[in-house]
Amino acid sequence: MNRFLHTVWLVLGIWLVLDASFIFGQALASQVPFTQETVVWQEVPNTKDSLSSRDSHTPSNPNKSRISEGILAQIGDKIILQSELETEYRNSTDQERQEGRYNPDSGEAMRCMLFEQMILGKMLQRQAELDSLIISPEEVDNQLDRRIRHFAGMMGGQERLEEFYGKTMPEIREEFRPQIKDMLLSQKMRDKITSDVQISPAEVKAYFAKIPLDSLPLVPAEVEIGQLVVKPKAGLENRTLAIDKIQGLRERILKGESFATLAILYSQDPGSAREGGQLGFFGRGDMVPEFEAVAFRLKSGEVSSVVKTSFGYHIIQLIARRGERIQCRHILIKPPIGSREQSEARHLLDSVRSLLTIGKISFTDAVRKFSDDPETKAFSGMLPPPQGGSMAWPIDQLTPELYYAIEKINEGEYSEVQPYVAPGGEQGFRLVLLRKRSTPHRTSLESDYEKIQNTALQIKRIDKLNHWIENKAKETYVRLTPLAPDCPSIRRWNF
Repeated sequence: MNRFLHTVWLVLGIWLVLDASFIFGQALASQVPFTQETVVWQEVPNTKDSLSSRDSHTPSNPNKSRISEGILAQIGDKIILQSELETEYRNSTDQERQEGRYNPDSGEAMRCMLFEQMILGKMLQRQAELDSLIISPEEVDNQLDRRIRHFAGMMGGQERLEEFYGKTMPEIREEFRPQIKDMLLSQKMRDKITSDVQISPAEVKAYFAKIPLDSLPLVPAEVEIGQLVVKPKAGLENRTLAIDKIQGLRERILKGESFATLAILYSQDPGSAREGGQLGFFGRGDMVPEFEAVAFRLKSGEVSSVVKTSFGYHIIQLIARRGERIQCRHILIKPPIGSREQSEARHLLDSVRSLLTIGKISFTDAVRKFSDDPETKAFSGMLPPPQGGSMAWPIDQLTPELYYAIEKINEGEYSEVQPYVAPGGEQGFRLVLLRKRSTPHRTSLESDYEKIQNTALQIKRIDKLNHWIENKAKETYVRLTPLAPDCPSIRRWNF
């Protein structure tokens, strides 16, 4: 690995490991076959069994028996286990092998980088707690929703995600919620420490000038793309059929038939139907508001009236209550979507495309008015790549459908309307905007100033973090055990 790439790898590895996407990447990267949309190297993978939190309160002087169990470091009341580091190292090298960039000579450097990331994350999390930084439930929910949508898309839908974990979606959310919160705390503390770090154009040029010409990497072809999605809406007749069907199921339950049996036979929620409709325990904010408003008012064993949500029509039964969390079962009936509704959705999107191509409406306005895709709608229709950092997609990370949609169009043009399947399995139609396209080239200030500026800024922020760590280490109990890797990058912190 040349010097420039190593610097970028180390900087972005430390910086992006604090992103909440890291958590889901841990479990999935070692299990999901790599596709063109698979998360790239920044998201360090791990195994399914390593997802539970390893932080624990330990005595200020752990005894030798604890050390023999594999503790590498203690940061205040938080510990890092040898098994955690080795699992992350093993799966990181596995990912490099799959991507064809594995270097057997860089093993210790990678192990040290991962260990450094883990120490930094624990220190930031601990300081965030001491500073009473607050992460709102909405922030956690937004991150959970974003990552669940992304990884459900990678795996072929929420049902596949539930099969992978062997849990319902509320149970998956409950498991990851504390870890997402910890990651956001670390991220907020990091941002607090480095919020005043700025970089001038002169500093960017000076940074770039120090990079040897033979170390400048090739930048692959990249595109910036947006999408506008329209999903068919059930007509009145089909909505009435769905309501009649679920009303009939409710009446059968009230007459004594088993809710669980009817859920298995008729519910159209694949994640819970096989479990007799059981959703597991969940708290406020885990379900859509319409569902929660009814579920939390039920008494034990009570069956709700019909509840309408964006998913369809439900009846809910409360099984148990545990403090502020409840366990329910439900039956979902979705209004059928027929050929007429499909044709109407496609016709609508064709009409929108016509308005776009003649300039009667802007893409941003069209997305705001017509799009049924919440993820891209939040970005004015632009499709963010999994690795984040910018809106540029390396061309080889596009799905075949996206690639062929933009293959023959120019910048600023729109694809033809094409069938689309959302990460949750819903079907619809979309058109794709090609906002920008770049060709492969050697890194230069003229064409890649933003990337170079971002890397130089991150290095400057890492320097600020290093100074913070050096000062914080003097007042924080940080102890490396004899099992810890002997890493020069960590020795400089004087632990």
